[in-house]
Amino acid sequence: MTTTRPLAVGDVIHGFAYGAFGRDHYHCVRIEAVGPDWIVARDPNAEGAGLSFTAGRRRLELCQQARDEPCPNETSCPLENAEPSLTDYQTQHQGARHA
Repeated sequence: MTTTRPLAVGDVIHGFAYGAFGRDHYHCVRIEAVGPDWIVARDPNAEGAGLSFTAGRRRLELCQQARDEPCPNETSCPLENAEPSLTDYQTQHQGARHA
C-alpha cells in the first residue's frame, strides 16, 4: 500500500481535480484551510473566483491525485508565479489537534 502525503495548507491542486470540486471547476487552486475531512482552496490570482470547498475521503483522495500530477495547462501552472500573500497569517496551526 502506497502512502500519500496528506493535503496541507499551501498545496496546489491542479485543474479539474477529477471532479472533486464539482463539474464546473477547471482552474488550479491553492489550499487555504484544512479540517479532518475537508479543505477550502482558491486561486489567489482570480478576482471574484470565490472559494472552492470539498469534503469526504474519496474527494480528498482525488485532490491528492491532482496535486501530485503535473499541471494539465499547456503552459506552466498559473499558481507557480502567484502574487504574494496580502497577509502574514501563519499557517502552522491549521489542522492542529487540540488535546
